[in-house]
Amino acid sequence: MLVAWHIDRLTRRLTELEHLIEISQDTGLRIVTVTGDIDLSNDAGRLVGRILASVARGEVERKGARQKRAQQQAAQEGRPAGGRRAFGYESDGLTIRDDEAELVKAAYVDLLQGASLKSIAKRWNDAEMLTTVGNRWIHSTVRETLLNPRYAGVRTYRGEVVGPAVWEPLIDQDTFDAADALLRMPERLVTTGNARKYLLPGLALCWCGSDVTTGRTRHNKRTYNCRATKHLSRAAEPVDALIGGGEIDGVHVRGVVVERLSRPDASSLLTSCHAPEIDDLKAKAEAIRERIDNLATGLEEGILTLASARKASERLRAELDSIERRLQQATTADVLGPLVHAADVEEAWSKCDLRQRRAVIDTLMIVTLLPPPRGRRAFEPESVQIAWKDGRS
Repeated sequence: MLVAWHIDRLTRRLTELEHLIEISQDTGLRIVTVTGDIDLSNDAGRLVGRILASVARGEVERKGARQKRAQQQAAQEGRPAGGRRAFGYESDGLTIRDDEAELVKAAYVDLLQGASLKSIAKRWNDAEMLTTVGNRWIHSTVRETLLNPRYAGVRTYRGEVVGPAVWEPLIDQDTFDAADALLRMPERLVTTGNARKYLLPGLALCWCGSDVTTGRTRHNKRTYNCRATKHLSRAAEPVDALIGGGEIDGVHVRGVVVERLSRPDASSLLTSCHAPEIDDLKAKAEAIRERIDNLATGLEEGILTLASARKASERLRAELDSIERRLQQATTADVLGPLVHAADVEEAWSKCDLRQRRAVIDTLMIVTLLPPPRGRRAFEPESVQIAWKDGRS
């Protein structure tokens, strides 16, 4: 015997009712409801059951249609969608929660100045702020949060922008567009290589012109090595300290970055160039990706030969790389601004994460590592050549 309040509490799907009918016929199962028994073992009972289930299904569909219209109307009017609370806002979706909102605003600034999602997650966790479901932050949840258009005061419905929202935005639309384009760049979806762990790999050059990579001595001391021919191997710690500050032979040095940005003329390093239109670059990149996909389809269908598809793919990927580099330039704010305008440049530099520091170094200078003088164990600063990109010494 199966007991329910009403048939529509038992099932609202006709397919499920048919399954119950089969079970009743095979096992003699009886269905008892508060509103009356249903005997599915005979045709009259099955007719009543199917009618009641159809009525229940119709009510479900009507209720769903009403809810959908209400959600569409709320979206068109820019009102909150309800559901889980958004980080930075109270449960009503309108009132700003100040402590969280300040973290969100700072995160967009940090992101566009080169900060990693991992470092932003660490800052939010250090501030003892949990996600709105009570979890600690990780880079993926930070990314999901910063990709939410609501922070720019935009209302979406099923992933599509429908218009302005009634709540107060935390950032302007240009900032969100820049962050959105930056976060969706393919290279930000994967973390690989030593270039993400240390200060200069991929940035500094060997005296032969090749870039350097990180290695280890047999005593586990980190080194910078020439990537191309392996003819250069330099202790990494003093080089990093010379550029970014630290200890060299027991003496603390501020580093050439802090020294350069502390000069009175540091403000002249800031640029005021106008970035290309982000939307236009994103559209071009998407069009090229679609053409690359079409090449694969043409190859599968036998329309293109392997040689022609490969040649066209290489050309399109070169164009895509060029557009993505321009897009990165268009979506990255001036990384030097927060340091140049800081009251204490050394303190501001100490608060930058690795990605930000690398972006600053890449903007300021070209570092070339020369062979160390023979017979000398002490670090020689002259063996690290610095060419300032602004042309000054």
